[in-house]
Amino acid sequence: MGTTAELDAELAATVRRTGYMRQLFYVVVLLVALAGQVSGAVTALGIPLIWAIPAVGALELGGIVVLSNADVRRRLGERATASRLLSAAIAAGAVTFNWLAHSNKLLAGFFAGMSALGYLVWLMHTENQRRDRLRAKGDLPPTTPAYELFGHWLRHPVLTLRAKSVAKASPELGLYGSLAAARVEMRRERQHAAIAKVLHRKIRSAVDPTTADIATATYDLGEVAARLAAGADYDGLTALIAADLTAERLAPTSPAEPAAEVGEPMAELSAPSGEPVAERPVPVRLALQAAPTGDDAAPSTTPSTSRGVRPAKRQPSAAERVAKAKARNPDATPAQLAARLKLSERTVQRHLAANRAATPDTDAA
Repeated sequence: MGTTAELDAELAATVRRTGYMRQLFYVVVLLVALAGQVSGAVTALGIPLIWAIPAVGALELGGIVVLSNADVRRRLGERATASRLLSAAIAAGAVTFNWLAHSNKLLAGFFAGMSALGYLVWLMHTENQRRDRLRAKGDLPPTTPAYELFGHWLRHPVLTLRAKSVAKASPELGLYGSLAAARVEMRRERQHAAIAKVLHRKIRSAVDPTTADIATATYDLGEVAARLAAGADYDGLTALIAADLTAERLAPTSPAEPAAEVGEPMAELSAPSGEPVAERPVPVRLALQAAPTGDDAAPSTTPSTSRGVRPAKRQPSAAERVAKAKARNPDATPAQLAARLKLSERTVQRHLAANRAATPDTDAA
């Protein structure tokens, strides 16, 4: 990839080469259109050839001459509406004459098309030069980046249209910079609209709607949004969300299976009718704890039931955990307790209220 100077030099050479090709193309198209005009004038109107050439030449070139005059007046700041309309009328007359002057409509369409093609090529060249001059003077916005058809225009048409407007005002942003700036602008507009709605509702509750409209228009919504962002309680919001993402909330544990009573036979039991009852399945947890392996086969000094099953350790309930945490930290808020215990703030508040209600009864007792 070449440097900027090399690219500019290549662009200048391409512009000159394109200018030469355009002039050559216009000359060829003009000669073909003049041939059709002359042959039509000779056969249809009976004009001698020596007079037909300058006559149709003036008709064919008249639209271009008047168009050039209109371009000069437009560069001087005028609209040149009359000159532009006259130029288009002359070109339309030349095309119509080429179509009507030949009995062979295929040949007539060919000559008429060449007349229209020559005029349109010159018109496009003139408009390109005018836009280049306006852009150089700053009266025309610079060219915008080439946004992708599928990735930008089809997927995000509103965002891409806003980015195009941003790129016209700030061309130094480029393609991705204009898209990022457009996202920021659209997010700020939605933010300001929400703040204005809330502010209007708050003020209207105290004063009349007209005064609320004036107050809403007076306040700088951008400053309000900045102060709201500066004073946002991110810790409290994070704790509130984290309380609902704990393992206990997402996958609550099932109630513990009841342990077998002391001395309860696990094999066959006799029903009241005397019929044997099928053997009860032993829970896997109890079977693993009861099965002696290795050193476990020896008598153990740890407390156990008559079947050798260690009683399951009781887990404290949520109310007990809240009470203990509140006793350790009396000044803690429900949100802090909820974040520490991995519970929801509503659950903590409910247990705190229940504890406060039970405290007078305990003192009275």
